Amino acid sequence: MRDIARLSLVLFLICVVSAATLAVTFKITEPRIIQQRRLEEKRAVERVLPQAPSAIEKIEKEDLVFFKAKDAEGNVFAYVVIAKRRGYSSDIKTVVSIDPEGKIMAVEILEHRETPGIGTRIEEEEFLNQFKNKKISGQFDTITGATISSRAVIESIKEKAQEVLKQSEISEAIPDEQDR
Repeated sequence: MRDIARLSLVLFLICVVSAATLAVTFKITEPRIIQQRRLEEKRAVERVLPQAPSAIEKIEKEDLVFFKAKDAEGNVFAYVVIAKRRGYSSDIKTVVSIDPEGKIMAVEILEHRETPGIGTRIEEEEFLNQFKNKKISGQFDTITGATISSRAVIESIKEKAQEVLKQSEISEAIPDEQDR
């Protein structure tokens, strides 16, 4: 009985030390992780823009987060949104840029864990290039053998792009505080 108590105490102490070590490590690395995610997000947004913006404004409304890219005169030339939808074996995260008229400028896959050789075909240029210069309401081809993954990309892009355009129309109709 004494051995069981001693082993239990040793196991308990190991667990406490391990938990404390993990907590301290998390506290130390959390700010760096957050900073790295913001940097990756900024780079992803810039990669899908056709030109370097003079300003990028992040808009957060309810569960929708998107970016407005403005030129030197302050005119919005693109909206960028990060879309996410469940594919065959993972969530697929994409970044898409659209112009104010609803035409897709560029699409890039940010993150996925789809089946290698099949689902990973969503990263191929042939699939991604079909979106360029097409309206979001257009028809897009899925990939044979990766139908679920490619359909997830297409549907997430259409859904988020429509939300962004709808939100931007609303915000353009309501003047900013500075404009009043």
